[in-house]
Amino acid sequence: MNKPAILLTGLLLLALIVGAIGCGGGEPKPEPITLKLVSSSQPDAVGGQIYQHFADLMKDYTDGQVIIDIYPGSQLFPVTEEWEAVVTGAVDMMADATYYVSSMVPDVMAFYIDGLWESIEHAYAAMEETELPDIITQKIEDAGPVKVLTIIPTGVNMSVLNTVRETEYLADLKGLRCQSSPGSPSMPLYDYTGMAAVPVAFEEVSAAFLQGVINAVQYPPFTIVDLGLQETAKHAIVHASMLPTVGLIISRDSWDDIPADLQDIIMNEVVPETYEFGKRLYRESEEAALEL
Repeated sequence: MNKPAILLTGLLLLALIVGAIGCGGGEPKPEPITLKLVSSSQPDAVGGQIYQHFADLMKDYTDGQVIIDIYPGSQLFPVTEEWEAVVTGAVDMMADATYYVSSMVPDVMAFYIDGLWESIEHAYAAMEETELPDIITQKIEDAGPVKVLTIIPTGVNMSVLNTVRETEYLADLKGLRCQSSPGSPSMPLYDYTGMAAVPVAFEEVSAAFLQGVINAVQYPPFTIVDLGLQETAKHAIVHASMLPTVGLIISRDSWDDIPADLQDIIMNEVVPETYEFGKRLYRESEEAALEL
């Protein structure tokens, strides 16, 4: 064999060896775990931005091993059916107001008692320095095969907008027809002000308010702005009262399918950053909405 042939053969053997080492030089990367997350929030709403941030953190911190596919705006299920969808395994996760699990876990209504919180700082202290969130978390997890990743406080201001009359005091709300989610208890405020709770799905609130099916709505200021309800209303009263919260809830089976090392990353890195981001964004959005 002449020298060029020997050289070519040697180079081919070297290429094969390097290729073999490159292909077998480590365990193949596992297929990513993809989780379906449902929410009633639109992508550009405050909640939608927080859930997208959560999804981005999950992808980044797990090196692409856990992917969150978000289905916003009640694409797959109405908000009142999200809990059942997670429990039955139709989807992996839900991200929405804890109010929407109140029919299964009545004690979450502790967040919606008017006058319980003196200020947003008082409410944050209750969430971060007491056992309240742990107690509520345990009750939610006892109600179904789920795991609560976090409960995020939103704000303590609630807005009641109406199309009927000036409302300078809460007593002025008496007789107004206010939206209440079907299957969920009405807010305590309805009972002691004399407002009538009218069952209207969250997804239909804007149209019902515009058409006069209801003549009052009660939501946090940023939700009012997200839905554009201030454009229909003629009168408003804002009162510091409740502590609406949102929960990130995953089915127990979906959680158990995530390897332990990734679970640690999620609970120790992803969740704390999501909580702080959400708390900050909700407060900033509340202040901006109140100004508007």
